[in-house]
Amino acid sequence: MRLLLSSALLGLAWFAAINAVASLAAWVIGRGLVRRPDALGAGTVLAVRLLPAAASSLFVLAVFLPAHWRLEPADSDESFGFLLGAIALAGLGLAIRGLWRAARSGLAGHRFAVLLRRAGRPAAGEVLELDGLPGVSLAGIWRPRIVVGPDARAVLTPGELDLAISHEEAHRRSRDNLKRFLMYASPDMFGWTAVAHELEDRWQAEAECEADADAVGDDARRAVLLASALVKVARLARGAAVHPVSPAWASSAFHVPTLLELRVRRLLAGSRAPAVARRLGWSSVTLGLAVAAGVWLAGVPDTLHAVTEALVMRLP
Repeated sequence: MRLLLSSALLGLAWFAAINAVASLAAWVIGRGLVRRPDALGAGTVLAVRLLPAAASSLFVLAVFLPAHWRLEPADSDESFGFLLGAIALAGLGLAIRGLWRAARSGLAGHRFAVLLRRAGRPAAGEVLELDGLPGVSLAGIWRPRIVVGPDARAVLTPGELDLAISHEEAHRRSRDNLKRFLMYASPDMFGWTAVAHELEDRWQAEAECEADADAVGDDARRAVLLASALVKVARLARGAAVHPVSPAWASSAFHVPTLLELRVRRLLAGSRAPAVARRLGWSSVTLGLAVAAGVWLAGVPDTLHAVTEALVMRLP
């Protein structure tokens, strides 16, 4: 029991400390990214936005806790000062905030799934039609569904509707709703900064443009059709409210008013996201695991345990 309590307290303290350092690094990097006018790729922006949560979680779960359980005596009787307790409390606060947001988002997704089962009507293939929805949307986090409003079906030509659905299918293949959820529920200090919010907006812009590019390929005619669909849905959705059961963090809407000009311009220019940026998400995961393995091979956990013991003894 003592080992479990010390693991929890020290793990939360290290989580808060690494989170603070990584949040500062993400803030510095993010400031430079949001001011770049060129296309960055959604993967690049996502990696920076999730850096604090990913770095602190990886450090605690893959380095600190295994080292603590291996090196700390089970009958150790340590006492912890108020400063260490305060840092651990900050880490606990971050974890609770992330869990609360995750639960809130999951509940909203469940409510929308129930609504779809009750009121959704088959439209085309796996696409459902739902009254009151302005436009086209990919709703849900774990098993997202493409949903279209009746007015959008009426105003779009068959070719335009097919491209709007292809756009949402591109979002589904890329798991963009899950990525949006991870940013929303990310347990980090960085999330309270304006730079983090700007990164989230930039990610949405890049993700929408990449889904557009995936939907049209290199076909200029399809690009014009998709641009036409965007303008039609923009006019249709003008003044309409977002569906009350489908919050922004649990769905992606085909039309986002602030991105209309950017998306149409990139569609007509035929621009695509760099392939390197598209692979960055998986590359970041691989890099994180490789760093954790390298840390163990270099014997860092032993040093980390010694540093932790010294801090426990000396901090007030």
